Amino acid sequence: MTLQTRTVNYDNGLGEVTYTKYPQSRCIRVFVSSKGEVKVTLPTFASYEEAERFLFSVGGKMVARRQEILKRKMEQAEGGAPSEYQINKLAHKILPLRTRQMYEMMTKKVTIRNRWGMVVNDPFRYNRVAIKNNSSNWGSCSTKRNINLNMNLVKLPEELMDYVIAHELCHLVYPNHSDRFHTLLNAITDGREKTLAARLRRIKL
Repeated sequence: MTLQTRTVNYDNGLGEVTYTKYPQSRCIRVFVSSKGEVKVTLPTFASYEEAERFLFSVGGKMVARRQEILKRKMEQAEGGAPSEYQINKLAHKILPLRTRQMYEMMTKKVTIRNRWGMVVNDPFRYNRVAIKNNSSNWGSCSTKRNINLNMNLVKLPEELMDYVIAHELCHLVYPNHSDRFHTLLNAITDGREKTLAARLRRIKL
C-alpha cells in the first residue's frame, strides 16, 4: 500500500515536517521522532491544511521538544562531551530560528510608542543573526540592527536562552539599560526579568 506523504520545510523552528496519511488513523497526531524530526499523521479524509493548523496550534511544544532531542543527541555524540564544532552546528540550527520566534512573539505581545504617542512600526526588526564563540557576553546587538549570539546559549535552559534573545531584541528599541528598557524586558518576560538575570549571572561563560 502506497501512503500519501507531503514534506514541508518551515523556518519557525519546526524544520522539515513530514505529513503522512494513514487509512487506519482516526485523528491528527503530531510527534517528534528520536532523530529530532517533526512528523504529522492524519486520516485519509483529513486535509493537509487542517493538519497544518493543528500543527501550528502545538508548534511551540514541538519546537521545544525538537530542540531538547537535538541537544541530547549532541551531548551523547561523544560521551557527554560535545565538541566546539558540534555546539556551533547546533547553535546555527537553533538560535536563528528561536530569534525569529521570539521576534514574532514580542511583536504581538507589546506595542511600542514614540515620544509623541505614535505606534512604532516593527520595533523589534533585526537584519541578521550572527553566531559567535566568545567569553565576554551571551549576546549583543549593533547599530545596524544585527544580533550577535553566543553559541553556548544552546547549553542553557530554554528560558534563559530566550531571556538573552529577548534582551538583545529589546535593545533594538532602547539601546541602553534605562528604566524604559527594563520595563519593556520585564513585560516580555512576564515580570521575571530580575529572576532570570540573577540566574544567568550565576552561570560562567
